[in-house]
Amino acid sequence: MAKKDRPAIENPLANIGLDDIVRNITASGNIAGVDKKDLDKEPDTPKNTGKPRRGSRKLFEDNLAQYTGINEQGIAIWLPKDVKKKLEMIRVNASRNIPLRSLAAAIIMTYISENEDRLNDL
Repeated sequence: MAKKDRPAIENPLANIGLDDIVRNITASGNIAGVDKKDLDKEPDTPKNTGKPRRGSRKLFEDNLAQYTGINEQGIAIWLPKDVKKKLEMIRVNASRNIPLRSLAAAIIMTYISENEDRLNDL
């Protein structure tokens, strides 16, 4: 097979140092497509698009009531030891006796329902 000869491509930036390139870009007033007048403006603050958390306690209590007393086996999931210890500390410090499985399910379902929009974007 014969080799195809490719034309030599000349690099226009070969003889210019990186510091000169940066200096030329920043001195011209147009930094990566941004005008200087845009740099003087205050940046727009992002709007909070999440749901308000006013009903999170009520939602948690509803989920806790829903998942307490379920007699089915369920499906096993593995949690890191520190997560299980944290759940046990929450359970021990609670003013009532809450089953660990019900507590974990209520916390997870409350988080999912409050952050459903963000979780769908993953």
